[in-house]
Amino acid sequence: MTSVSRAPNQVMRGLIPYVLLSVVLISAYYYNPTVRRAAQSAAVIGIPVHFLASLPSMALEGMQGKLRPTGQLRRDYAALREHNLILQTRLHRFEFLESENRRLRKMLSATPPESEKVTLATLVAVNPDPRSQTVLVNKGSADGVFEGQPVVDAGGIVGQVTRPGVFRSTVSLLTRENQAVPAQVARSGLRTVIYGGGRNRPLRVLYLDRNADIRTGDLLMTSGLAGRYPAGYPVARITVVERNLAESFMNIAAEPTSHLGREREVLLLWLPDARPLPPGLSSAVPGDPVD
Repeated sequence: MTSVSRAPNQVMRGLIPYVLLSVVLISAYYYNPTVRRAAQSAAVIGIPVHFLASLPSMALEGMQGKLRPTGQLRRDYAALREHNLILQTRLHRFEFLESENRRLRKMLSATPPESEKVTLATLVAVNPDPRSQTVLVNKGSADGVFEGQPVVDAGGIVGQVTRPGVFRSTVSLLTRENQAVPAQVARSGLRTVIYGGGRNRPLRVLYLDRNADIRTGDLLMTSGLAGRYPAGYPVARITVVERNLAESFMNIAAEPTSHLGREREVLLLWLPDARPLPPGLSSAVPGDPVD
């Protein structure tokens, strides 16, 4: 009991000097201007100290309500990953659609103004027979498609309809050996006829005199003669020009400018003066499949 009673007495005796010092300082602050100025100066100096001392409590208050359990963070992360995957998939789709729109705009802008009407058709199938050189489109006589109708894509002449079905039609490519397109050299205006060379073979430009003004790289455009193909469409570009002094005609080869069925869409053209080609330039071939 004696030791317990001594402890409060010792505490009181230890506090008495501080209490007296506090009373003296408070009295001096109120009654002595010098002490007041010193206290104010000390308060200014203590501002950074107070700020540094309050940083932990400020940080803790800022984090209150923002800390989440680990399980919630994992669920949020999984949801964000799923949402990101969905957005990436949609982005790929949008890029594909943007590419499709660019190709369609390019195709439509390649249509000369003299054509009265164009119809967009989609390729349904490519004939696996390497000798056929045909493709199938999803337009037929129900859509007004007729035999001999010219077909183009963004690169130029693809070919012409040879067997129109009710809902689908067969298009013979201009590379087919029995195809012929009246054309002219864009640079010089020289008129000629382009013949198909067959699968994986260049187009043939026949019966040009060895002194004719034609050279490698020349662009051949449709001339509009014979009334089947409209004038002004790209057909082919010259790749080989061989002049042999022992022969009257040159050996000329060309590559088509069109994509020849490698694109998904083509354009069917209606012309006001469309009429059949003369014999030798017709393209109807028996046996072409039409679905």
